Amino acid sequence: MHYSEREPAKSLDLVLSLNGIPVATAELKNPLTGQNAAHARHQYATDRDPREKIFQFKQRALVHFAVDPDEVWMTTRLDGKHTRFLPFNQGDSGGAGNPPNPSGYRTAYLCEQVWQRDSWLDILARFVHLQVEEKPVGAKKVRRETMIFPRYHQWDAVRKMEADARAAGAGNNYLIQHSAGSGKSNSIGWLAHRLASLHDEKDEKTFHSVVVITDRVVLDRQLQDTIYQFEHKQGVVQKIDEHSSQLAEALKTGVPIIITTLQKFPFVTDKVGELPDRQYAVIVDEAHSSQSGEAAKELKGVLAGNQIREKARQEAEEQGLGAEHEEMLLREMANTLDAFKYVFDKILQDLFIDRMEQNDEITTKSLNDNQFQAAVTSHLRENVYDQIRGEAEGAA
Repeated sequence: MHYSEREPAKSLDLVLSLNGIPVATAELKNPLTGQNAAHARHQYATDRDPREKIFQFKQRALVHFAVDPDEVWMTTRLDGKHTRFLPFNQGDSGGAGNPPNPSGYRTAYLCEQVWQRDSWLDILARFVHLQVEEKPVGAKKVRRETMIFPRYHQWDAVRKMEADARAAGAGNNYLIQHSAGSGKSNSIGWLAHRLASLHDEKDEKTFHSVVVITDRVVLDRQLQDTIYQFEHKQGVVQKIDEHSSQLAEALKTGVPIIITTLQKFPFVTDKVGELPDRQYAVIVDEAHSSQSGEAAKELKGVLAGNQIREKARQEAEEQGLGAEHEEMLLREMANTLDAFKYVFDKILQDLFIDRMEQNDEITTKSLNDNQFQAAVTSHLRENVYDQIRGEAEGAA
């Protein structure tokens, strides 16, 4: 396609248009002629004038691809020799590049998947966005705009999880592994918004709220700003940056997307009351450090209280246990060992009193000797907690 009035001989190998408006360009290189994607990147940087209408930032084409049979690279802004390209490859056995394709070129996915009509329209409508940052420089604020276009691994991961959640519903676990600088915040933002608007075959919401969790005590500024920029409609996104009461209110009212720190959940139990039966999608930032702590169990107890209560009732019924044992099962499932302490200590004390006549000596010592009481209670509590947890994990 010839694009320049000043230099009419110049042309692009490929232009993708939507209703006649160019939205993407591509330079296609063939190694048989001695060229590859690196030559295409150099051509964009040195021989494509950013002042031309089709290349002007935010005016016409949103993204530019450098393609050969083995690799794809992309940029959203031409800036002469400062133009920065990012790989748009699938990855090959945990490394860079693309895997062999028995049916054709390694980069066939670009045409067959990414540029496929429905996929391309979905990218333009729900992935591409303008990221705006304001940074103080001296006494002034400098505004920086970046056109965000998903890299292949982001687009692929978000779409696969959305498709599986649509088919399988709530209740499954997924793991995205992101290397440093590979766009984790954007992946979380895209996924959160897509899950918040996901509906099943009956047109019912799959998730009533999406809770984005970070284990940082101070909310990740980049993460919350990224999620905010995807949706400007009032009430869709709420960041919990004040106190646990704010989190409790957001959960009770069913805010579509809630961004909070993991540390607020241990303090929300007594404020949230009884949540209605709902399905939650929980997206955990830095999952390797956020899933193993005590606060993660509090999160489970808050969001899944009714389900845990029903499971405790069923297990107690199956084992022929009384109400106090059902309460103990419930507290173990929903709480950490520290929180489990309160209900166990009360049950144990009541048990001593009920059986006072059967063993007067040990009951009297337990009630009157604080040191003995603390030692026995602590030992029994930990043993019971570990036993219940071990049986639950064995059953699972």
